[in-house]
Amino acid sequence: MTLGARPVIVVALVATWASCARHVVVGHEDALAAAGQPAAGEPGAGGTELGAGAMGTELAGGAPAGGSGGAPTGGPNGALLWSADHETASFEQWLGDGAGIQYEQRTGQLELTTERAHSGSHAFSAAITTDDGELHQAMMGRNVQLREGRYGAWFLLPESPRADYWVILKLSNGPETDRFDLDIEAREGAAAHLRLFEHPDGWISEPASVAFPIGRWVHVEALYRSSPNSDGRLLVLQDGQQVLDSGSRFTANDDRVTFYCGSTSRFVAPSPFRLFIDDATIHADTLP
Repeated sequence: MTLGARPVIVVALVATWASCARHVVVGHEDALAAAGQPAAGEPGAGGTELGAGAMGTELAGGAPAGGSGGAPTGGPNGALLWSADHETASFEQWLGDGAGIQYEQRTGQLELTTERAHSGSHAFSAAITTDDGELHQAMMGRNVQLREGRYGAWFLLPESPRADYWVILKLSNGPETDRFDLDIEAREGAAAHLRLFEHPDGWISEPASVAFPIGRWVHVEALYRSSPNSDGRLLVLQDGQQVLDSGSRFTANDDRVTFYCGSTSRFVAPSPFRLFIDDATIHADTLP
């Protein structure tokens, strides 16, 4: 996988009203840049450079409205630490306690909707229009501190996509360091499949052997152990079935995890494409 075949991803975090931004080429990491200052660009799939001035993150203060909030530091095995069912008809479950991230870049658009829902009456949609070869992003995120955990959400693709790399779930070592992307790969004439990418090296799995269903809700979970040693690991479950495994490896220098789900790509067809997401959760859990 060449560096130029992977899109540039910029993730910005605003915390306690002080801003910093990360300028990242997927498949490569470079230094932090101060908000509003151009970062040293790296060419992505279209040779485009994105600087730290491409802001789009919002963090809301105040008390959470529904779900469980805060930045969990652990808990009993299998314990639910945070959830968002979107029945508040807002993103407060993600953002209300200051531990969340809302990121929209270029045509990326995040909206609460009653059009589709996995449970209750509300979900959110992440829409991107990829007609210009630039990177488009619509992502919700949560910051936690957790050595071993399970990060999941329900996803619905209303129609069959065409995409070589399309990030729908992402685990970073805090907001500053990209680590793992869970992509949907749907080559020309082929079904959609999940595939795993590790920063800064590249693909670390072939596409999952099980196709990703179209037109119905699909549960995707990442079981993740943060470790500076070779006992780190990432497993991916699709509807409860293990479909991807990173194998034992270094995963992170500490227990900070930023969990994202949404839509990030340079090309998804048809365009625009609206991905629906509901019932996101973080559990404390032990990997096998």
